[in-house]
Amino acid sequence: MRSLCTLMLGLFLIAPYAAAEDPVAKKSVAPIPGNVTEAPRPSLILLTEENPPYNFTNPDTGEIDGIAVTIVQELMTRAGVDYSLALMPWQRAYRRAKEVASTCVFVTNRTPEREEKFKWVGPLIEGGWAIFKRPDSDIILHDVSGLKNYVVAGKRDGGAIEPIEHASGIRIVTTSSDETAARMLYHGRADLWVSGVTDAPMAARAIGAELPKLALLWKKADLSLACAKNTPEAVLTRLREINTSLDAFREQAIATHTRVLLE
Repeated sequence: MRSLCTLMLGLFLIAPYAAAEDPVAKKSVAPIPGNVTEAPRPSLILLTEENPPYNFTNPDTGEIDGIAVTIVQELMTRAGVDYSLALMPWQRAYRRAKEVASTCVFVTNRTPEREEKFKWVGPLIEGGWAIFKRPDSDIILHDVSGLKNYVVAGKRDGGAIEPIEHASGIRIVTTSSDETAARMLYHGRADLWVSGVTDAPMAARAIGAELPKLALLWKKADLSLACAKNTPEAVLTRLREINTSLDAFREQAIATHTRVLLE
C-alpha cells in the first residue's frame, strides 16, 4: 500500500511522473457474458458522491471519474464482478449501502463507529485526516487538545469531525463542503480547518487559494468500499484478494490523477 507520506509528497510537491500504463484511460465496465448458459456473474450496485479527487463528474466527459473510481473499476474488472455505478449525495448513498442488498459505497472511512454497520473491502487508498492552517499562520499544535483555543471548521459528515470533537472537547463549525470550510479559513472566519490530506489541497485549488500549511497530521485513514452486510461473502472474499494485488496500479492511479488535477 502506498504510504501516506508518499501520497502527501505527491500532492504537495507533484513529483515527475512517467506512466507505464495510464490507469485513468482504462475504465471499461466489466462485460456482461454473452453465453446465457453460463452461470451468471456476480453483480454489485456501486454508489459514490461528488468528492474530488476521489470521485467526481468529469466536466469534459460527463462521466464519473477520480482516483477511487479508477481503482474500484479496475478491482471489479479483475475480480470478474459486474456492476452499476451511480453518483448521489453522501447521506443517501451511505443509507442505501446499509439497507439494499449487494450495494456498496465508496470511498468510506473505515472507523470504529462504522465497523459493524458494513462488510468491508479495502483499503482502496491510504488517506489521512489533518488540521490545516493559513500559509501565514504561526499556530503550533502538538495534539488536538490545542484546538480549544481556536475556531475550527470542517466539512459536515466528514469522517474525522465526530472523533476529533470527542477527543478535543470542542465543537467544530461544520459546512456543506470542503471549499466552504476553506473559504472560512482563508477569509479569517476560522483559525484551522479539518480535512483529508488529499481533499485540502484540491479544495484550496478549487477556490483559487494558496495551499494551506499542515498544522497537525491527526490520524491515518483507510478509505474503503463499504458494502451491505447481506452482500455475498464469496464476492467480498474475491474482491479482497484482488485488492491486495492492485498496489502498482493504485500508485499509478494516484500519481496520474494528482498530476492531471493539479496542472
